[in-house]
This record gives sequence, structure tokens and C-alpha cells, in this order.
Amino acid sequence: MIKIIVDEPYEGSMNMALDISIAKLSTIRKISTLRIYQWKYPTLSLGKHQKTNNLNWEFIKSNNISIVRRPSGGRAVLHNNEITYSFSTFVSNKNLPNNLLASYMKISQALIRSLHALGIEADLERSKKEGVTKDLCYDAPSFYEVKVNGKKLIGSAQYRTANFILQHGSIPIKHDYETYINSFKYSHTDWIKRHLISSTIDLETILKKPISKMDIVKAFEIGFKSVFKEEISEGFLEQEEIILAQKMKNNFIVLEEKN
Repeated sequence: MIKIIVDEPYEGSMNMALDISIAKLSTIRKISTLRIYQWKYPTLSLGKHQKTNNLNWEFIKSNNISIVRRPSGGRAVLHNNEITYSFSTFVSNKNLPNNLLASYMKISQALIRSLHALGIEADLERSKKEGVTKDLCYDAPSFYEVKVNGKKLIGSAQYRTANFILQHGSIPIKHDYETYINSFKYSHTDWIKRHLISSTIDLETILKKPISKMDIVKAFEIGFKSVFKEEISEGFLEQEEIILAQKMKNNFIVLEEKN
């Protein structure tokens, strides 16, 4: 069984802490959880080892953007007018390959089936080219990417321990390229924006109409049930998950480093 949690928006550090707390407790409960959520404030999430020296702190502070560090790798993602998913399970789960690439591909296939339920034809494609920046997730090459018409739609990253697997990713409803790019100290912003427009896409551009959070949730239920062949049970955050997350949330906050 896969428990699906349609969560309320939290601040960025709490969102990251909840992903980890759910994953940690999955090892005890032997249950998989699909969490669908948004962010209380515009937030830039950085990869686990991503450097902060290129962040444009003046722009970030003046636009009230929060900065957090994900437990997973990869590059920066702007969480604003998007849906974030996280899928967590225990390592011994026989329904998910223990190999990194194989598990990533199976979860990605569930994402593709979910998009099909929205009427979107998506494919899992190998990345064919290098990006033009070192900071932006949507400009980063990956071994396999969920694309629509050759353009990257979903950026995902995985975090694994000896006990659990966590994969989370962002599905943009409408890209905010200006905020995304200006959060970094780039001088050639127009060129980067043109590159991102040519290589990425969002749900509203594909569908040519607004889409609701619940439409996306229903599609996820269909997609994950189809690929994992498991029943989907609607659930909610448990008190133990919230308490554990509250203890960890400050670990994910990124503050400006003073010289």
C-alpha cells in the first residue's frame, strides 16, 4: 500500500524536514508514502553539496525568498507556483529496485503515467547536452529526465541511506524565470532566460489552461497505482512525523555567510 498525503503549505525548512521524517519512519512502519505539497513562501532549495557563493543575497532578501538545503543532491530549484512531490519507502521494499538508476526510473515512470492522466504525453529521455550554468536544476543534465516535446518538465533528486529511499521533485505549474535567474549573480540573464525557455516547459504552457492542485493529486493517484500495482490510501501527517520534523527543520536553513 502507498499512503498519499496531500499536505498544506509549510515553510521550506519544515518541508525538507517532513520529507526526511516520513522517510525515516517508513523503515519502522514498512509503508511507502507519496507526499504532495507546496511552499508557504517562495523558496530556493539548493542541492546537498551546492555552494552558496553565487547567490544574489540582495535580490533574495528584497524579494523575501527563503533558502533551504535539500538532503538530496542536484542544483537549485525555485519553489513558487509549482507542486512538489516526495516518494519515500524502506530499502527492503520488494516493489522498488534497490539500484539507484533502476529505482529512479521506476518512480519516473509513475510520474509519466501521472502526466498521461492529465492528457500530457511525456517521455523519459537521456540528457544529451550540458547546461550553460552551474547553479540551476532546470539547466542541469541528468541521466534521465521527464520531458515533454523534448523540454524538461520535472526536476527530481534522490537521497538514500542504508534504511530508506527518498525521491522528491518539482513540477512547475508556471515557471518564474526572472526570479529564478536573478536569485544568482549572473551578468548574462537574458541569454540564460532564452536558454531556459527553449529547454524547459511547465504545466500551464502544455495544457494552455490553469490546473488545480487536486487535478494533479488525482493524476498522481492514477499514475503511482498503475506503475507500482499497489492500492493508494489517503492519509495525513502523523504526530510522530511532525515532532521529528520540528526537531530537524533548522538543519535545512541556509543563511547568508558574512565576510
